[in-house]
Amino acid sequence: MSRIAKVKKCFDNREQISFQNQQYINLVEHTFQKALEQDLQEGDISQVPAKLYKKETKADIIACTRGIVAGLEEIIHILNKNDLVVNSYFNDGNKIDNHEVLLSINGKISTILALERTILNFLQRLCGIATQTKKYADKIAHTDTYVIGTRKTIWGMWDKKAVQCGGGLSHRLGLFDAAMLKENHLKILKENHGFQAIKNSIEQTIKKNNPRFVEIEVSGAREFHKIADLLANLNTSTPKVIMFDHFSPTKIKGCLAEAKDKNYYQKIFFEASGNITLDNIRDYAEAGVDVISCGALTHSVKSLDLSMLF
Repeated sequence: MSRIAKVKKCFDNREQISFQNQQYINLVEHTFQKALEQDLQEGDISQVPAKLYKKETKADIIACTRGIVAGLEEIIHILNKNDLVVNSYFNDGNKIDNHEVLLSINGKISTILALERTILNFLQRLCGIATQTKKYADKIAHTDTYVIGTRKTIWGMWDKKAVQCGGGLSHRLGLFDAAMLKENHLKILKENHGFQAIKNSIEQTIKKNNPRFVEIEVSGAREFHKIADLLANLNTSTPKVIMFDHFSPTKIKGCLAEAKDKNYYQKIFFEASGNITLDNIRDYAEAGVDVISCGALTHSVKSLDLSMLF
C-alpha cells in the first residue's frame, strides 16, 4: 500500500459517518430533534388560523450563491421521517450554482414551516463547511497532502462529514477513537517521570484501547527529535503521528529531512497545525507533511446562503 493510501486509511472515517452505520443515523436524528425542540417547543404560534396550514404544498430550497453541497443526505432522511416527499438532482459533494434548486419538498404546509428554519440552519452551515474545505483542498491538490478537520466544531460528526464532502479528511471523530497527546497531556506526563511516562502512556493506550492511531504534538525541534525517536522505536502496528504545532514550513522541512536520514519517515505520519490559512496552506503542503489540520474549516465558517420558497 502506498504512503498516501495509508494516510487516507488512517484519517478517513467515511464508514463511521455514513448511513451504513446505524449509530450515525441515530446521532443525526437525535441532534436534529434537539435543535428542533429548542425552536418549536410548544408549537409554531404563527400558524393561525390553523386550518389554512393543513393543506399540502411544494417548497423549494434554492441556493443564493454557489458552493459545495453537504448535509443533503441527512436532511432528506429527516424530511422523509416527517412524512414529506423530497426530490433532488444533487448529491453531497456536488457543486451548486446561484439560483439552482437544491431540493424540492412536498407535503403539509404546517410541517414544512415547522421544520424550515432548523433544516436551513443545518444545510447552510454544512454546505459552508464543504465549500470552505474545497477551497483549501484545491490549494494543495498538486501535492500528496490532505487537509483535515478538527474537533473545533458545533455539530461534531455532522461537521466532520461536511469536511469530507469538500474533499478533506476527518482526523479523529472525538476523544474515543484515536489517542492524541497534546500540550496539556504532555505537561502532566513530563511532571511524572518525563519521556518515559509518555512512552508508557502510549504503550498502555494501545494495549487497552486499540486506537485507530496515536499522535503526539511537538512544539520545537528538540522535542521533535525525542518524540520521533520514541515513536519510531515503538513495536506496534498502530499508526503513529507527529503533529508540528505552529512550526514554519522551513522548520518542518528540516525535521522531515532528519526523519528520512534516520529512517524514521516510513514509520511515522506527519501533521502540520496552527494558524493555517488559505494564504499559507500551500507552503505547508509543499514542506512534505501528510496532513494539515485546520480549525477554520469548522469553527468560523461562513454559512452558504440558502432560501426556502413555496
